[in-house]
Amino acid sequence: MRLISYLFTFVFLFTACQNQSSTLLLKDPMFKTESFKDAGIDSIGFLMRKHVIVATVKDKNELHVYGAMNGKLKKTVSRESAFPNGVTVIDDKFVLVTERDNKQVAVFNSSLEYLGSFGNNELRSPYGIAFYKVDDNFYKVFVTDSYEYNNPRNDRILSWDFKIDNETFKAENSNIFGNPTLYQVESIFIDKENKVMLVAEEMKEHHKIMALDLDNGNVIIEDIGQFDRGNDPEGIALVKTSKDEGYWICTEQSKDDNRFHLFDRQTLEFKKTLYLDEVSYTDGITTAYMHGKWYLYAVDNDMRIVSYELPSISFN
Repeated sequence: MRLISYLFTFVFLFTACQNQSSTLLLKDPMFKTESFKDAGIDSIGFLMRKHVIVATVKDKNELHVYGAMNGKLKKTVSRESAFPNGVTVIDDKFVLVTERDNKQVAVFNSSLEYLGSFGNNELRSPYGIAFYKVDDNFYKVFVTDSYEYNNPRNDRILSWDFKIDNETFKAENSNIFGNPTLYQVESIFIDKENKVMLVAEEMKEHHKIMALDLDNGNVIIEDIGQFDRGNDPEGIALVKTSKDEGYWICTEQSKDDNRFHLFDRQTLEFKKTLYLDEVSYTDGITTAYMHGKWYLYAVDNDMRIVSYELPSISFN
C-alpha cells in the first residue's frame, strides 16, 4: 500500500513538473495603451527607426501610432470606410495596410502619409499581409483573401512584386501563391531564412496553422498542432535568436484561456505555451528587437495593446 502511495506521488509530481515546464506566464508588462471601447484593434506593425508601433483599428476606420517603449498615442490616421485589418512594414519606410472594405492594400510612408494602393483589381476581402526581401529595393508581398469564406478555395493567398525607388513604390505581377485548400484565412507570416510561410485557418471546423514552402507554395505541414479546442488561430510572429534559429509565436484567441503557442523555428515542433497576465481575446501580435532585447506586442480584447519584454526562453 505504501509503495502504491509513493508511486502515485511520484507520478503526480512528475506530471506537475512536466506541465509547469511547458507553460510560461509573463507578468509586469512594459506598458498598456489607453483602452478604446468598440475599437476593433486588430493588427500591429513596427517602425524601428521611429520606435513606434502602428495598429489597425478596424471598427473606427483608423490607424493608431504608439510609442514602442511607452505606449503613448502619438498619432491617429482616419480612413474612409476602409475596415483596415492587416499591417506590415517594409524597409522601415513603407507601411502596408489591408483594407477589407476598400478591397485593396493601402500604402503609407513612415509618417503615415497615404501614397497609393494596389490589389484593387484582384482582392475581394483582404485580411493578412506579409513580405520578404528578394533583392535591394525588391520585395514579394503576400495577402490573404478571405472572400466567400464558407467555401473551400485554392486561391486564398495572392502575391505581388513590390519595388521601391526612394519614396515611391510599384506593385505588379499579381499571382496566386500555391494552391492549399483554405476557408477563412487571416494572419500570415514569413520566415525567409527557413523558406517557410505560416498561415492561420480560422474556419471553426478547420482551425489550424498551416506551413507552406516559400519557394513553391506546397504544403509542408497541414496542421502544426495545438489548435484543437475550438479557439481561433490568430496573430503570428517570429523571434529570431540567430540567422535561422529562434521560435514562432502563434496566438490561440480566447476570452478565458488566451494562449500563445511557441514552435521551434526550424522544426516547427511545439515547445511551450505562453500566457500574458490580464491579456485576453488577442487578435494581432508583433515582435520587435530593441536595445538587445525582444519584445512582444499583443492586442488585448480588441481595445488596447499590451507589451511585454520576452525573457530568454530555453527549449532544452
